[in-house]
Amino acid sequence: MSKQLEVCAPERCLEVVGGDAEELRALEFFYVQTAPALSSYFDADFWTRLVLQMSHAEPVIKHAVVAVGALHRQRESVAKLAIKTVRDSAHHNDPFALTQYNRAIGHLSKRMQDNSADVEVALLASILFVCVEFLRGDTAPAVSHFQGGMSIAMSTLPACKHLTASERFQGIRHSLLPFFHRLELLATVLGNAAPWEYPVALTDTVPSEPQSLGEARDSLVHVMNLSLRLIEQVKTRRDARTVTTDDLNMQAALLRQLEAWQAAFDAFLLTTTVGDKDKNAAKVLQIHQIVTVIWLSTSTYTEESAQDAFIPEFENAVELAEAIRDNTGTKKRRETHTSSFLFDMETVSPIYYVATNCRHPLIRRRATAVLRSSLRREGLWDSLMAAAIADRVTAIEEANLSVFDGSELPREEDRVHKTQIVTVTGMAPDKPSVTFCTRPNGLDGEWKFWEEVISL
Repeated sequence: MSKQLEVCAPERCLEVVGGDAEELRALEFFYVQTAPALSSYFDADFWTRLVLQMSHAEPVIKHAVVAVGALHRQRESVAKLAIKTVRDSAHHNDPFALTQYNRAIGHLSKRMQDNSADVEVALLASILFVCVEFLRGDTAPAVSHFQGGMSIAMSTLPACKHLTASERFQGIRHSLLPFFHRLELLATVLGNAAPWEYPVALTDTVPSEPQSLGEARDSLVHVMNLSLRLIEQVKTRRDARTVTTDDLNMQAALLRQLEAWQAAFDAFLLTTTVGDKDKNAAKVLQIHQIVTVIWLSTSTYTEESAQDAFIPEFENAVELAEAIRDNTGTKKRRETHTSSFLFDMETVSPIYYVATNCRHPLIRRRATAVLRSSLRREGLWDSLMAAAIADRVTAIEEANLSVFDGSELPREEDRVHKTQIVTVTGMAPDKPSVTFCTRPNGLDGEWKFWEEVISL
């Protein structure tokens, strides 16, 4: 960083930062509640140290932190009043939070006019702006802030490669850039394919011996991003049955890397003592690896029934998610003590994939039960919304089933091939509009599309 910043306790930082009473309340909530929640399993140093430091040195970061803290405080207060169905979506337009947000954007605009402006400030501001839009539930500006920040980050990579001894560029590479790689996962899952070349080669993604859970997580994110890029690329060719040899070769290479990651991670766990929190973190990574393997393996098949070969893997992912849920205590304790908002994708998105793509009636219902008990938003993935949509997909696909013990699975003609979710901007969308897509006349027949509003 261009400024030497001292680490301080939250109380001391509030004195240094200053501000009116409402700003200080939001800052205190961020330091005491939001930062630990956003840290989750991996990023405590980033949210509780780096962001805290820069918020009392940079007005851009201060106002962005105030906006995030204010929105998160409101979300938590609403969640505690109506934990099962958080319906108040008016808070996303809170005047105080939006004023702070706009001040941060204004400060950043002025700062970027200076050619000597620190890249770190712009990148951290982009991450916080994405966080604001996650809390507001607005996809388009969240993706826009991510893409803008990623463009800045990508422009720093040549300098990072040549100035390996520079603390400034190493800070960008090790502290900030991983956030943008994880945001790419979220953006791609939401249908926003990345237009840039991925900065890490497939052969460089998996270390032979990861030194920490964080390194293992970053490694897996690279393989997942490259896998999702291929999945997006082959969608049209899969439906037209024109998948190429190059597609299949890349698929095989990615699957080998996912297998290599699992082997390296298993070896890491055997030689490392981990606490309960780290055990949960390890389970999250294993869920991501399992779901990515299933998704990638079936991405070149036109038939939805191709996923039926992975029922044991689906069940393994659900068992891991259930263990994470059970490790956090009783449902009452989760409602009282667990934050309802996380920055990163952990279990909601992959378990939603299980609930909508595993056609074993019992396993998919277990997956949906995990979603319903999670009571959280991860990025833009709301667990209650995911559970409600999974229930509707299940009802559509099982309309013609006569038994529900797993001995009979839905017909190909009854299966939902695609869903597209559109939510109204808000803190906890309670009426998402979902477009469903099936092939009721067989794989050579016409597509059937229809839209429904799902009430949580």
